[in-house]
Amino acid sequence: MENERFYYEVSCSAPRLAPGEYVSVEFIGDSGTLRPFGNNSVGGEMGGGMDGVVRDWSARYRLPKAIEATWVSYTDRKVYTAASWLPYETILSLFRNGGEPCMPSPSGVVNGDDRNRVIKAFDLCFLPGGKVMLYVKAGVKRILLDWSVMGIEVTDDKILSDVYMRWGLDNMDGYYDAYYSEEFPGYKSWRSYISKHGTLAPLLERYLQRFNYTLNFEFENQETSIYSVESKFTNGERYSRTSKYNEAFKMPSRIKEFWAMWDYNDSRYSCYMYFNEAEVLKVFDDVYGEDRTQKGELKIKVCKYNNLFDISLNVGDKSIKLEKTAIRVFRRPIENPTKAGELIYKNYEGNHTNFFADDEKYVGE
Repeated sequence: MENERFYYEVSCSAPRLAPGEYVSVEFIGDSGTLRPFGNNSVGGEMGGGMDGVVRDWSARYRLPKAIEATWVSYTDRKVYTAASWLPYETILSLFRNGGEPCMPSPSGVVNGDDRNRVIKAFDLCFLPGGKVMLYVKAGVKRILLDWSVMGIEVTDDKILSDVYMRWGLDNMDGYYDAYYSEEFPGYKSWRSYISKHGTLAPLLERYLQRFNYTLNFEFENQETSIYSVESKFTNGERYSRTSKYNEAFKMPSRIKEFWAMWDYNDSRYSCYMYFNEAEVLKVFDDVYGEDRTQKGELKIKVCKYNNLFDISLNVGDKSIKLEKTAIRVFRRPIENPTKAGELIYKNYEGNHTNFFADDEKYVGE
């Protein structure tokens, strides 16, 4: 129905190694135009922009139908603009099933884990080359829509001057040069990547690839019960599963991080897995080949002592282990789950390495 209303906020994002800033962003619909609120800078994580608008939390609004955006890509040294209709029916279906409408649902979404699963945000993500993607988000869920649009480069100096004149500069070259200078040490990592590899776009396209696999846990102790599971993927999507909510994506991208909690006897175990970037990229390519629609399984086996793991990707008669995953496990009593946990397993020294965390060792080197 066209008059259905929901509460939602909007934000913008970009990959950590392809930052920039938006000049203007508008989500346009029958309830008016909504703009992101706060710092115009984007970067850090695909889909991970900070939500926040000056908006009445008790009110409900019709969903947006179109976007208009103009943004700067530091890595491309270009300004892009895009205007497009949004996939309204897809968005409406997602909000109907997981959004917060005018009237409370019959089941009564009120607080806690239920509240964290309410979809109530959009995130417009800018990629190198002028590509734009859109996420819808809840507290423990982020979904990348099957929609994108390509922006076109802005050459009109009337628009460009709004960017460079804010800093008292004469042209865009001076603006870009400033971000490539040592005056911005926080941007050293993407400058290093660009100097070595050029654009990030080809690697991000691999991050966005989807595969037909499920993620399954197996415990040697049959009495073990899962408390919660959270998965993060290379395309920016994430979800959390509990005994009440067994959500999963049908065609996820490659696994990036995995967190789980399970109970055995009188103890609760917390496990954190950080997958190795180069290994994940290679293993998925080797197992799936050209056909990413083959049914597969990412299997995680846990030993009876809860401190040894066997991780493998399996498709048909192909099976390859993922042996470079950084893992740590904590144990605490179930009756006091807030107590600081005891570290019972860690297979790496120091801090774990995130994707793109090391300025000197990028994928392919």
